Amino acid sequence: MKTNEYRKLLNDWWNALTDEDKKLVPISRNSVDLWALFKVTDTTRYYTLRSFLKKEINQINEELTGLGVIVSESVRNEMTVKFMRDFVSQCEANPDLLWDVEFSGRQRQMHSKELDDYIDTFGLVSRTYLSNKLSCKVNDLELPDMLALREQLNQLLLKHGVSLPYQQIKGSSHSVAYDLNHRRLFLQWEKSLTNEEKLELPMFGKVIDKKSFSHVIPPERSNILYPLLKAEYQRFSKEVFDLKGMNYQTVKEREESRKDKALARDDSKHEAFVKLRDKTLTSISDFDSNKSGYADVQHAFAIASLKAESDSGISNYLHGYSYYCEFLASKDIPAESSFRECFEPCSLREFKEFLGNKITKEKLQTATANTILSSLRMTLDKLKSIRNFDFNYLPADGFEIVRSSLRYKPYSPHERAQLRNMFEQELALAEKKLIPYQKLDQDNADLTDPKIQARIMFEECCDCLPVYNGDIAYQGNTAQQNKFLNFVATRRLSLVELYEEWGVLTRRVLSRNVGIYVLKMAQILGMNLDPILDLELSDYQERHPLTNKPCLTYWKERSTGEKMIHLDLFHADLKWLSVSQKDFVANLFKDVKKLTSEVRKYAPSELKNRLFINFGTKVKALSFNDMSALYAELVDKYQLTDDHDEPLLLTTTRFRPTLVSDLIDAGVSLREIQYLLGHDSLYTTIKYIEQLDFDRVMRDKVRKALDDIYSNAVLKSKKNKKTSTAKQRKYDDSQIIMKTPLGGCKNIFDPPDFIKKSSMYVKGKPCSQYNKCLPCENVMLTEIHLPELFAMQRDYLASLEREDVVNTPYHVVVLENLALLDDILDPETSEFEEDILNKAKNDSLFIETTILDSWGSSL
Repeated sequence: MKTNEYRKLLNDWWNALTDEDKKLVPISRNSVDLWALFKVTDTTRYYTLRSFLKKEINQINEELTGLGVIVSESVRNEMTVKFMRDFVSQCEANPDLLWDVEFSGRQRQMHSKELDDYIDTFGLVSRTYLSNKLSCKVNDLELPDMLALREQLNQLLLKHGVSLPYQQIKGSSHSVAYDLNHRRLFLQWEKSLTNEEKLELPMFGKVIDKKSFSHVIPPERSNILYPLLKAEYQRFSKEVFDLKGMNYQTVKEREESRKDKALARDDSKHEAFVKLRDKTLTSISDFDSNKSGYADVQHAFAIASLKAESDSGISNYLHGYSYYCEFLASKDIPAESSFRECFEPCSLREFKEFLGNKITKEKLQTATANTILSSLRMTLDKLKSIRNFDFNYLPADGFEIVRSSLRYKPYSPHERAQLRNMFEQELALAEKKLIPYQKLDQDNADLTDPKIQARIMFEECCDCLPVYNGDIAYQGNTAQQNKFLNFVATRRLSLVELYEEWGVLTRRVLSRNVGIYVLKMAQILGMNLDPILDLELSDYQERHPLTNKPCLTYWKERSTGEKMIHLDLFHADLKWLSVSQKDFVANLFKDVKKLTSEVRKYAPSELKNRLFINFGTKVKALSFNDMSALYAELVDKYQLTDDHDEPLLLTTTRFRPTLVSDLIDAGVSLREIQYLLGHDSLYTTIKYIEQLDFDRVMRDKVRKALDDIYSNAVLKSKKNKKTSTAKQRKYDDSQIIMKTPLGGCKNIFDPPDFIKKSSMYVKGKPCSQYNKCLPCENVMLTEIHLPELFAMQRDYLASLEREDVVNTPYHVVVLENLALLDDILDPETSEFEEDILNKAKNDSLFIETTILDSWGSSL
């Protein structure tokens, strides 16, 4: 419907109502609610209509005011001032009420000098807090009478120490209001304690254990203390320490001499490193002839550190050099090797994989790893400028920074509900950009409007295709296209805003436009951020040539490199997955390709095939920094909060454990979860799940799933001990045992339910998974099978060396069976005793399988 039609609809509806009917019309925000009348679902469209019909709506509101349905603005303002005056009076009489007043950094939009004066006068009291307490609009707080009362409230807060003068604290941190609010909560908690309760507070060294006030300030918030809270924390800790009369010597004080010696050694290393900075490195002849101790590597890192001025900056390169030496040693590169052997085109990517393994084993923090990786990147850049050394390297992005406490923590149900709403709205906006351009209805348009005139020229001169100015593309424009661009420029119109308003798909694709697809892919597939960002247009295949299944190929730095996700392996009713995985991935690739179609016309060759690219001022691939900015933007826009009503710490990494918890809850088998996560071994999947921070109910389900994996392994009865699995080994003549590579299967035509739910199962046919289904309750596994399994493992490994096997579909089967055999035969994961496994391995030397012979005859 057009605007005039909505105006007629509104007038006809209102004029048909009696006074009694008008008293019953819906009201929202002290104004008539027209959602039901207009029947629109788009919020932007609804409020646009209200702005066009503002005159008619104001007339209706005036009538409703006269009928007593709506409170007049003057009366509402008087009530708001009265409530505020009462609140200030209550605070004067009872100052304890002041400790419940919340602070916020979100204040009015104004210039910095004006903002400072404003905060000096009215403080950092949260305007949202006040508007909710007084049941008024935020803008009502700017009324003259309200400003005077807010100033009184701020003076009370300063007088009783709840707040601090803004000029004294404004430069203390980048989030003063956040710090001030936590200081308030801490002091409020401190004031509530008796001396007896203070004496019972646990101490950690000379300070109070932060767990003591974790119910007030969550641990993830108190781990990093901002200056204002830190000062109060240290002051109160000293007070409690003195109150207890403790004579405590810190670990630092007890080990001071040891640390002094360590520092002396570090100083000598630091001095030697600094001296190398004075030694030139402009040609390969400048490298040291003494090759011991990776001397060339140290020289290269030292020269790269010339860009660092501070001691801490130089130390970063020294640490980078130390870790790189450890990396070279892990590759068996001798310490006397030359620079040519130590630096290769793949060095940065391989070093990132090396650091990634340390992060996984919690031996290195992500932020530290990024600093170390950056030092190598700067060193490699320096090597590119050395004469007589033709060197280049493959780039690698940094690691996504996620606190260890959150890395394995799934999103809670409360957080998931917010994220689901956020995804729905953001993807709706993204899909709106993909709607084909709609030509202007010139018969009903205002032809005197410059924007309308520009649009008509766009359609006639540019054939509805976007053109640009100010770059190389401008030189290739036709005279008609330049005529349109000149018209826009002379009318002082924004070309970007016009295209946006008209719904034209242009090359201007911001990181947010494509970043939401990255987040959604992480939610659906559980992939980490770095492999998602590295995806290319050709990585999705509707039908893999070997499996005939839809799949997604990606690169996993911390594993064996290229990985593959076979989509739609499981059948589960997941609330956030309205379509199949295959349809989701196929549609995502199609939508992103269409969204970035204009961008790719200007992309350099190395970026043309990248899936996630964007264009602000130039074409670039989406990066970790872009995603970090998007996290903050989405949290702010949708007011995403955690279970403690604090801003949600949004990160792509948490979608992986969230997906795993959903799949386990839906009854998906661990084997299918292993394939989805891209783990080579089921043991890796088990270890990953064990690290996840589940709630109690989910952890019970996980524990049961893990216990079920080996519940069917049949162990030999030990002396004087009955085995509970003996019954499983008994069978009569009526049973038909199907011999499989993993043992005996009781009924290959009746697999368990989780196999039947798999998309690889075909009803009416024998189970095709019997050769790799360890958790299946049909598998009969005994010690008798072990020698044959060891022999089979030996032959599988030998088959990998044969080119005629590697280049066939059997290669995939070999890798899958090896992963299963590793789980069974590795002493760390096997249910069999180590001495039994060793004996079986020795016995396997006398067994020959027919795998290679049978394959050889069929190839």
